Amino acid sequence: RLDEVWSTVNLLYVSPLQSNLESDYVKNTYDADDLAFCDEILCKVSRSFAAVIRQLPPTLLVDVLVFYLVLRALDTVEDDMTAFSSNDVKIGYL
Repeated sequence: RLDEVWSTVNLLYVSPLQSNLESDYVKNTYDADDLAFCDEILCKVSRSFAAVIRQLPPTLLVDVLVFYLVLRALDTVEDDMTAFSSNDVKIGYL
């Protein structure tokens, strides 16, 4: 699979993906500490989708990032069968 090897080398060394989190729009619009926290959590919950989110246009990036993290948190709570005594209690928290 020479084409896969070439694609990997190209992506990692020749023309790596550039994160739009470093764009002037994002830096001037949002708090740097908040962005760093969201980016750190994003990398922990989804490595593959993190790369996709970082490539979004700067005007969409942070909105999608935060929305994705909120949905992941809700999904985690919804999937946890032991955190609540009943489904009615769980629904109250959701």
